[in-house]
Amino acid sequence: MKKFINYRRDVLAEKEKKTLEKWIEAQKGNPGFETALRRLISYACSEWFRRENLVSIAPEEALARILATDLSEFPLGKWLDSPARFAPEIADFCEKTKVLPLPTALKGDFPKLLDLRGVICPNNAMRSRLVMNGLPEGAELEIYLDEGSPIENVPGALVADGHIVKKRQKKDSFWAISVVKRSSRV
Repeated sequence: MKKFINYRRDVLAEKEKKTLEKWIEAQKGNPGFETALRRLISYACSEWFRRENLVSIAPEEALARILATDLSEFPLGKWLDSPARFAPEIADFCEKTKVLPLPTALKGDFPKLLDLRGVICPNNAMRSRLVMNGLPEGAELEIYLDEGSPIENVPGALVADGHIVKKRQKKDSFWAISVVKRSSRV
């Protein structure tokens, strides 16, 4: 009898699981799982903007806006660094974007500053590339970076993507670089 009750409880619990959670469980460990989670986040961001503004924006731009705004309740940058580790949080975020209002901080213009102080390599390069990818052509972004590897590697990664690093300036205990989004025309 005890086995039947445990089985029934397990079946009911399985039925209550959300579709995303089921997908994550089924995909965990598969090649491309982390890439799929990153895409899932960007599409959820895009849908959040569309639902609130009734305007479609590309998933890359939506993700870039949220990363640059750095919403403390949704640490997307941290999740994107290790998506498999944060899969439950990503699933929860995707569900919440279906019902939560778009934060006021996201309703204005694209942020002009990306603060990557405290973000380790290579995650700072990945985040800066994601944000630059979502910027409109010709837009300028100021990026704050720590001393050492970040200031040595991030500007080079952005230049390799074709962006223009206009300025490097040493501040108190960090660096500020100004980067212009490359033209998509070759």
